[in-house]
Amino acid sequence: MKMKTDASLVDMIAPLASAPAGEPFDLGAATARALLLADESGITPIVSLARTLRGRQPRVKPFALFEFAPPLPFRPQPSRIMIPGLPVGIIAALPLLEDWGIPSRIACPAGDQPGCFEGTATDLARGWLDISQGVADVTVFACGGEALLATAQALADAYRLARQTRAASSS
Repeated sequence: MKMKTDASLVDMIAPLASAPAGEPFDLGAATARALLLADESGITPIVSLARTLRGRQPRVKPFALFEFAPPLPFRPQPSRIMIPGLPVGIIAALPLLEDWGIPSRIACPAGDQPGCFEGTATDLARGWLDISQGVADVTVFACGGEALLATAQALADAYRLARQTRAASSS
């Protein structure tokens, strides 16, 4: 069996970024920094969104946080991209985003995953927002299940951030 290249994976997932569950994200509303949140069901649209935002002009800096239950759907790698404000030792990253130079981290509410944050993606995001200098230029994009979307909405409301949430496709 031939291994898929990054380019072929991108070709497979690119159409899904614009339509997580049929409703596209409004990319024109993205601010200078984009906080991307996803669970297992929202990973494909958020990875594609990260790639799309990375190439946009004016430049948008995406930062992706994923929430997974073990076993993880891929083998995380230690990130080479340092993010100020994250707890020490939280270095598990999505390999494809790391290759693209897009910072990402992984949260595992169940714990027991080396390098992963023990808690939710929105808990990790809250910690990052608390110590970031000014967050007015952050837009929250979230794709996933009901629990993730509800906590993403509450997070954006608490920090008065622009937000877009989309339910992940069930297919």
